[in-house]
Amino acid sequence: MQKILVIGNGIAGLSCARLLVNRGWEIEIWGNQCFSPTLILNQITCNLLQDIWQLESSFWNSLHLLQERKVCWGNDENFLSMAEPSMVINGNSLRNCLWQHLLDEYHNQIKFQELPASIDNLLERQSEFAWIVDAGGRQSIIARKLGASHRHSFGNRCILSQEVRLTNLVKKDIYWIESVSGGWLFFAPLGGNRAILQSMVPPFSGEPASIFINLLKQTRHIQDFISQLSGTLAIFTAFPQILQPLCGDKWLAVGDAAFSVDPISGDGTGYAIRGAILATSIIDAIASGLSSSDCLEHYSLRLGKAFAAHIQQCLKYYSKGFTSSIWQEEIERMHKAQELLQQTKHQDFTHILKGFQLVKLET
Repeated sequence: MQKILVIGNGIAGLSCARLLVNRGWEIEIWGNQCFSPTLILNQITCNLLQDIWQLESSFWNSLHLLQERKVCWGNDENFLSMAEPSMVINGNSLRNCLWQHLLDEYHNQIKFQELPASIDNLLERQSEFAWIVDAGGRQSIIARKLGASHRHSFGNRCILSQEVRLTNLVKKDIYWIESVSGGWLFFAPLGGNRAILQSMVPPFSGEPASIFINLLKQTRHIQDFISQLSGTLAIFTAFPQILQPLCGDKWLAVGDAAFSVDPISGDGTGYAIRGAILATSIIDAIASGLSSSDCLEHYSLRLGKAFAAHIQQCLKYYSKGFTSSIWQEEIERMHKAQELLQQTKHQDFTHILKGFQLVKLET
């Protein structure tokens, strides 16, 4: 049985492991503990997770359900409301659940070890593996070492995130997105008297907690829902990034290691899961006899087009919402992403996914 090494035990890496082990591959996972933020999973992402993992109904029933999204953007005093059923879950809890699921079902086919401090151990053992899947997140250097890849960044903005307590004005099945002059805020009830509040800010100087509170005070709606801040303020990078190349001889980058999205998409987990499905279908297709170069070219094109569409979405919202010079710098950086990905616009797909299987399109 051929062995595949998966670097990273986040949602993308674990989903790759699940799909591959289910098809008969032997899997070795190298990972470690890492921070994972609160996730809002839309219905499509929930369906994909269910298709891959066959989770018990009790798992879904334990999550807090949101029914509606409200958006107040730019100078418009009104807000848009749209039905959007979504599930709220702590990212660490989801990862632990998926990991336990793997151990329970496939403990004989999966080995796990802590991610080594040095990449030298991987390079020494590289020949043991039919494929190496880099799902190590934004900071991973594995694919960059294997394929001489470069990670392109398109901005410097970050997310400030903190748990909050609620007033009695909150409808606990509605989440909000609201822009103010300096950035935008995301508010989502977590169940009980808790919610997550996040603010996207451009590069800043000063005390993060003060900036966070100042942005909250500028909101027209969200500030009315919060009685107090609680927990610790977390800060994490949140600008789009993409690796190039995304794959090579016997290796693929997946999830945030391949490309990471701005949270304005609301679907970072969905991108990660779809990338895992595509990556594992590529590996299987090549093993079944399809051209390796054609399959890897399809992988790069599919991810490149997805990232280009995401950048276009970001530009639409940020160009409408912000006019300050520092935000214009962020917008200009995203225009450079469009230039980098210009060639993908005119390329057509030669393969297609049918379920979880990659097939060549008829010519």
